[in-house]
Amino acid sequence: MHEHDPDRVPFLNQDSADTADAPDVETMDLGGQLESYEGTEGYPEDPADVSEQHPDAPVGPAEVLCIDYGADGIEQTPVHDVVRFFKAPRPACGDVRWINVIGPPSPAVLEALADRYHLHPLAVEDLIQIPGRPKIDDYAEFGDHAYLFVTLRAVDAQDGKLRSQQVSMFIGDRQVVSFQQFDKPLWDVVRRRLNDADSKLRNSGTDFLFYCLIDRIVDEMFPVLQDIGERLDVLDALITNDADEEAAVEVHELKRALLLMRREIWPIRDLMQAVVSSDHGVLSRETRAYLRDVQDHVHYLADTIELYREATVGMLDAHANVINQRMNDVMKVLTIIATIFIPLSFLTGIFGMNFTGSLPGQQNAGAFAWFILGCVLIGGSMLSVFRWKKWI
Repeated sequence: MHEHDPDRVPFLNQDSADTADAPDVETMDLGGQLESYEGTEGYPEDPADVSEQHPDAPVGPAEVLCIDYGADGIEQTPVHDVVRFFKAPRPACGDVRWINVIGPPSPAVLEALADRYHLHPLAVEDLIQIPGRPKIDDYAEFGDHAYLFVTLRAVDAQDGKLRSQQVSMFIGDRQVVSFQQFDKPLWDVVRRRLNDADSKLRNSGTDFLFYCLIDRIVDEMFPVLQDIGERLDVLDALITNDADEEAAVEVHELKRALLLMRREIWPIRDLMQAVVSSDHGVLSRETRAYLRDVQDHVHYLADTIELYREATVGMLDAHANVINQRMNDVMKVLTIIATIFIPLSFLTGIFGMNFTGSLPGQQNAGAFAWFILGCVLIGGSMLSVFRWKKWI
């Protein structure tokens, strides 16, 4: 489903947002990257060993932030030129390096990162294919350059609209390289934990950083679902009691939002199962326990989404039933009125014929009053029969 990216499903309106296109895969020399990948040995930590293949690699429209951290400290560096940045040695506190790319990176930046960390060209191709299905690829067979590649979707709400963006990560032995389409505040909670010298994240490796990033993506969905649930409670009363048309329209929009969330969360269930069951060396046994907790949260989200989708279907059915019931009530009243007036119309038709002296009671001065009284008695009798039959 390739729509405007990031995907936006409005809660209360149909507006959409335009975003920048992803880099074109055809502009990248994937074959050259693969050759470079297979012919290198180890990560070039010495600045003199950094490849000069890309003498100038500006980050373009993307924003790149590098965070080096460890138990002894943390250093955050905005990156404006990737190659020049890689020429500098890693800080002494940099037990773990996290490079986060926000927005569409230039092909030169992608090539520089791929050369530096020996990223497989197939993984880079999956990275720039937006939107992509959440997946995990294990590149453990490449020896010293083993890493995990994970791509998934992050969903949140902003200005009453549901947004979906693609997030991809490369998790290696001492570094994590993450890519996201937009929304810098997504990792604010993670950065605050990194600034806490006593936090577990600050004193752990790349696998725990990976867990924190995945956990943050999943946690972002809980407030969205909570808002949808609270709104559904209000709409349920409006639809059931008043058959409010505007409420029905909003339920339709919420149903679309839930469909988007279902599209994003269900593949993450399979992804988390693959992550938890993976025997990749980058994931420690302790971190797997934390990842299993995230897996439980994903299952809870998926179950809640299904419950809410069923609720929206039930509410729309209830709205249709209320409308039909109202229509039936109207038709019943009109039918009763028409049924009562059928014999009365028959009588008025007979006594309204232009005959002189041939109809009984024509010469009686009280004939009109007797006729009206007879019509009233006929109508009252029919209403009594309807009541007795419990039709009204």
